[in-house]
Amino acid sequence: MSALLHDIGHGPFSHISEDVLDRYSDSDDTEKEKIHEKITAKLIEHNREISGLLSSDDKKNIIGLLTGTKVDFSLMREIVSGPLDADKMDYLLRDSYFCGVKYGVFDLDRMLNTLDFYEEDYDKHIAVRHDGINSLEQFVLAKYYMTTQVYRHKVRSVSDAMIIRGLELGLDKDEINFLNRLYRYENTEEYIDNYLNYWDERVINELVFSEKPGFAHDIFKRLYNRLLFKKIFSEKLKDIDMLNERIKDKMININYKENEDLKRKLEKEIASIKPLRCKKEYVIVNSFTIKSVREMSRNSEGEIMVIDKSGDKKSFEEESTVFSSIDESMKYMYFEVYAPLEYVDRIDKNRKLTEIRKEILNILREMEVRYENTAFDPDAFGCMWREDK
Repeated sequence: MSALLHDIGHGPFSHISEDVLDRYSDSDDTEKEKIHEKITAKLIEHNREISGLLSSDDKKNIIGLLTGTKVDFSLMREIVSGPLDADKMDYLLRDSYFCGVKYGVFDLDRMLNTLDFYEEDYDKHIAVRHDGINSLEQFVLAKYYMTTQVYRHKVRSVSDAMIIRGLELGLDKDEINFLNRLYRYENTEEYIDNYLNYWDERVINELVFSEKPGFAHDIFKRLYNRLLFKKIFSEKLKDIDMLNERIKDKMININYKENEDLKRKLEKEIASIKPLRCKKEYVIVNSFTIKSVREMSRNSEGEIMVIDKSGDKKSFEEESTVFSSIDESMKYMYFEVYAPLEYVDRIDKNRKLTEIRKEILNILREMEVRYENTAFDPDAFGCMWREDK
């Protein structure tokens, strides 16, 4: 029941909604619990449809398992949320099937048949027997390839960024009432009742067909008609030679709240580039990291453990011949820019992209020069030379 209910708190657009909720909802920064996890718990506790199916003890046990506050053994929690959880086994195969690719395919039956557990400090944890290590390697590689080829595909990245920007502008600039009620979380039953009334299609229909013209309307109309922004710049941070480590750190964390001013100023500068010339709100600066497949095998959820022939537990990375040879430090940090670039043909597109790339590199170089020569604070960044141009 916990596995079935663990994501019911996700709103329209699933994980994108999670990002927007966390940004616009007042919450105690000391709380680690995500807003969608609070909504999940409230739905399990108070939703009338669920209440008719679960006993009071069921509810307490499910919420306790999902939050990690009430479990008999960690094994139970790890089946729902962990490096080998049922969710990953499901979504890798499901996403692979519906996207029409084979990247997420692994031997699920073999994986399940070789699952085991080990005991430590009076607790039990999930593991895989040594004879299942090849299917485990398949599973980890499936996750890596789905990340690089599907989850970080340019159409997915641009679409996600446009949805988030559209919602942000709908809240900040357009002040759309239904978005305020949906994305500013309140700990009330009225909020939850309203939250359940919205899903992907309804939000899109409200913004495209019901709302007056505005930023959110324009962006969601583009999404509706598949007139997506273009990826006008993409570079591995390690290949941008002129940037020092402090600025690279800010660039890879450009989506963090503390770097928001720098992000907006960069977007404003890029919007003024001659071949682009668009509203600054329609330039989206983004960054992300693709971890090495070795690091991705454990993420923040802990290591995958293998039970060897003698019954001892070993880390998957030690036991796997394939993974033990991989350099863990090999990860790629990308800095990208999306915007509504218009062009006549492929030649015109390539010409404009080349010029835009050059100008963006100049903006980043100017940022570096100011930082080095004038004790420049990147948060106060503004390229005056561009205004002279």
